[in-house]
Amino acid sequence: MYCISSDLDVDRLREEFLRSSVVQVPNFLHGQSASDIFSFLREQKEWNLSFNKLGVHTDISFSDYCGWSTDQKGMLNDIVWSQAGAEFQYLYKSIPIFDFCSRGSGQDRRFMSIFQLVNSKSFLSLMRSVVGDNSIAFADVQATCFDRGHFLKEHDDGVSGKNRVAAYVINLTPNWNLDWGGVLHFYGKDGGAIRGLVPTFNAVNVFKVPQKHSVSYVAPFAPESRYSITGWLRRGEMA
Repeated sequence: MYCISSDLDVDRLREEFLRSSVVQVPNFLHGQSASDIFSFLREQKEWNLSFNKLGVHTDISFSDYCGWSTDQKGMLNDIVWSQAGAEFQYLYKSIPIFDFCSRGSGQDRRFMSIFQLVNSKSFLSLMRSVVGDNSIAFADVQATCFDRGHFLKEHDDGVSGKNRVAAYVINLTPNWNLDWGGVLHFYGKDGGAIRGLVPTFNAVNVFKVPQKHSVSYVAPFAPESRYSITGWLRRGEMA
């Protein structure tokens, strides 16, 4: 149902990735694929609200959260912000597409189409060529949505046992404005920012793991949410 463009300059992309460990590929999905996925995600009502609670990844139902009182929401914000001041923290919405599609669970067929897209022969072959690593065996995948006030602090995606080679982010919000935030930043060894990638519609960002990066705070005045399909290119067997 969804497919990638067939006219990508693989040699140029590989050269850029090998030089900087990061590449942004514009016009990545073919035809209406990006617009269709964006519209599909925008209509979703069931998301996880994801954050770090004292070092443990935590998901709560976003639809439940919407029914909380102002005081209850304020308490969660206090937990998130107090930890963010000194430690690793994040706050965004997610849908764990890989988890239920790899188990064959009954979900909307369009989720399965997204799962199949990033595990298609064309997608994985392209990623192996760009990254320069033929050991990439599969891609895990989730949908993410950064609303106003959402963010992801600096981290490097390095997790023991996950066998992550590289990460990818397919950006899906049309006409994203730099002033709205949500920029993917990369950092040097001294902690200084060395590159920032605006979430350009229908561009995929691919970057080596481990590598320090963050997603900047989405401004309170942003009129849109930052939608994407994201995951890791991994070695080994799908499990």
